[in-house]
Amino acid sequence: MKSLKTLVLAASVLVAAQANASYTITYGGQAATDGSGVTSSLVAPSNVVGFGSGYFIETFDAATAMNIPGVGAGSTAYNISGASTGCAVNSLGSGSGIGIGTSSGNALGVRNNSESGTAAAPAGNTGSCFAYTPGPGKVVPAWIEIDYTSLLATLPGNPAVNYLGFYLGSVDTYNSLQFYRGSETTPFLSLSGQQILNANGGTTGNQIANGSNVYININFIGESFTKFRFTTTAVAAEFDNIVGGLTNRPVSAPATLALLGLGLLGMSLRRRKA
Repeated sequence: MKSLKTLVLAASVLVAAQANASYTITYGGQAATDGSGVTSSLVAPSNVVGFGSGYFIETFDAATAMNIPGVGAGSTAYNISGASTGCAVNSLGSGSGIGIGTSSGNALGVRNNSESGTAAAPAGNTGSCFAYTPGPGKVVPAWIEIDYTSLLATLPGNPAVNYLGFYLGSVDTYNSLQFYRGSETTPFLSLSGQQILNANGGTTGNQIANGSNVYININFIGESFTKFRFTTTAVAAEFDNIVGGLTNRPVSAPATLALLGLGLLGMSLRRRKA
């Protein structure tokens, strides 16, 4: 009965969260089997995501690019000479509909190893590719923006994006994330590096500790976004395994359990009234 009580409690907490916020932020994922450290628990640990699953993933590794009909190979324009073997920005494959904007021409870099004073691979990374800002030249402040607007316009059912997961490495107090809707220029949600560190007991810039290398899950409730930004005011912000989830994606196992918990909670309340 202990597991049942836990399930019902979790469901009631979920209801409370929905009543008081338009989003929930949780921390933690699963071990990735492609050498990238940690990825979302909503996708396969291999980071291979099938088209039509309702999820879109950016791993910055050419080997785990989504096989989307009509979309070409990812861009290597942001690769670093001698440090980006096997890397590509898969979202920039021709015809993907996903846009990537930058604060400057050198704001984004993609590489497969750490370089002191430039970028540190997220904890647990064993040679997988990751992205960072600022890129070559180290001009700050810097930001990277990922925009799903054009992609959403091509999908049936008028879906929106209501889930974002990503692995943020060696979180610094000067890193932050901003969410936007449509043509808005002011973010409706911002998350700072300090908030992430506080929530996980991390210390700024630690390249090893779990509390400073965190998989972040943001679920929007009755809300959605079209684009988001990674921003930093110093060197650097490192990120990987970006997963976006559509509103019309199949119900995942954790969500199914939560719905089951709500049903059990309702049955319990009805029995008490009787």
